[in-house]
Amino acid sequence: MQSTIDVEPNAVPAASVLLQSESLSTERSSPSRSPRRIHTEPKPDVGEGAKPRPFKRIAVFCDGTWQDGLSAKRSQYTNVLRLSRAVNYHDERDGKSIPQIVFYQPGVGTDGNLYSEYVEGATGASLAGKVEEAYGFIAQNYCPGDEIFLFGFSRGAYTARMVAMFIGEIGVLDRKDMDHFNRIFIDYQTLGKTTDQNEKQKLEDKLAPWRDSSSKGKQRVDVDNDKFSIKCLGVWDTVGAIGLPEEIMIPKKTINLFGFQDRNLGPHVEHAFQALALNEMRKDFNCNKFIQTEEGKQKKQTLKQVWFAGCHSDIGGGYKHHDLSDITLFWMVSQIELYLSVDTHYLEHLIKPVAAWGKQQPHDSLTGIFLLADKVQRELPVTADDPKTHEFLHPSILEQSQLDTELSDRLAKVPGLITPLTELEEQIKQRWPYDPSSKRALEYAAKLKAEQDMAATTAATKSSSILRTVGKLWRSISGSSPPEEEKVQSVDVTETTTEKVVAKRRSLSGNTLIGRSTTVKKTRATIQTSPPVDVSS
Repeated sequence: MQSTIDVEPNAVPAASVLLQSESLSTERSSPSRSPRRIHTEPKPDVGEGAKPRPFKRIAVFCDGTWQDGLSAKRSQYTNVLRLSRAVNYHDERDGKSIPQIVFYQPGVGTDGNLYSEYVEGATGASLAGKVEEAYGFIAQNYCPGDEIFLFGFSRGAYTARMVAMFIGEIGVLDRKDMDHFNRIFIDYQTLGKTTDQNEKQKLEDKLAPWRDSSSKGKQRVDVDNDKFSIKCLGVWDTVGAIGLPEEIMIPKKTINLFGFQDRNLGPHVEHAFQALALNEMRKDFNCNKFIQTEEGKQKKQTLKQVWFAGCHSDIGGGYKHHDLSDITLFWMVSQIELYLSVDTHYLEHLIKPVAAWGKQQPHDSLTGIFLLADKVQRELPVTADDPKTHEFLHPSILEQSQLDTELSDRLAKVPGLITPLTELEEQIKQRWPYDPSSKRALEYAAKLKAEQDMAATTAATKSSSILRTVGKLWRSISGSSPPEEEKVQSVDVTETTTEKVVAKRRSLSGNTLIGRSTTVKKTRATIQTSPPVDVSS
């Protein structure tokens, strides 16, 4: 099963829900004689004497690579799945009853076979299909005036953003025009790949009627140029059509599926939010930030992107111990709760912390096959509320046991980089249900201690290596062991030496939050030379 629609218990089958959701907005025309047209063409939604109709909300949730909430253990649910299940069936606030329809889509590489897991999951081979599926669901259920919400994590975030771009390009096709969508979709894919200028122009000409402001799809969502066709776009740590390290021989990766400027946030999106991973170092998982356009600014578009402690899945969820992703989840909920009715009590019930609020240590994503991955330092904000990206740092990072020196200095100079907690986040922080005596907390503490012991052992091994290196250096200089009368009681190797070291990987403890550069003071190494000791082995 590849997708789900949330409906009330004891409700009619899902297929009926889709038809009924449309009837919430409009009356049906008479049945067509064509078997392909039966009950597919709603009457116009506006007209002289027409009664105002209630609108509905369509919320599409696209999960991340190798993430399938339908088969995962509950403790490893991603934020995308958790939020999709928390959306209320109706928004009953303010005396209204607004239907909210949910579509959940598992991530690429989740079809349960080796090809899906290692080829699709690594290359994004099925990413285009995910975009087509999600757009098709919206077109199947949309009526003018409805509100569209898109959410995603990882490559699912990229999927959600591509769907948003399609809506910006061609609007939302009606069911009749969806017969042409496959051709439109293929033309966009070809447009994104071709380098032939003649072919590119032919494709532009073919797509022009669908892009025109007078096209039916555009008219359905662009009733007023001052309004927005997408109510909200919320994502966790967007990455593109990428995956495994380049060292592994796999088919060529698709970088740009449709020829869009995939970092630009379209002016048709009213609110956009993104949670970003401060600790993610894998080059193939570098983040794709939103960039706001001048047109978006003029329309008073909302954009906010916030950095959190953690690697990629610490932000979007999927780990057994998910304190850090719980923090990002409630941040997202606090941004969207005015626009979408969410059951926060259900989400709060899912919090099972292993540490105090913000204290969980980030996971190390540079494990397994990703040990081969190239590393890259993500570009962090240097000014508060950058006019193009609107980036901030979340206050939970201040709870981490270590902050990189460069980051600490930056925060001291620009305290405005830290965004304040919202009212909901403050409440969650105060009610954070951490119990240090719980089984989960004790297991986590033991695991953390074991990792620290291993790191200490590794450090001791490195110290021994330094001793051997110094011994070899002494011998290369003197040519032999020092004479008895020239005994040197100790050699202070690097007592006062400091150097700038480019850190290509995070520290073994996983606590370094930037890793771009760290000032390291070498450990004092003392070599006793009386009696002579062979340190060359």
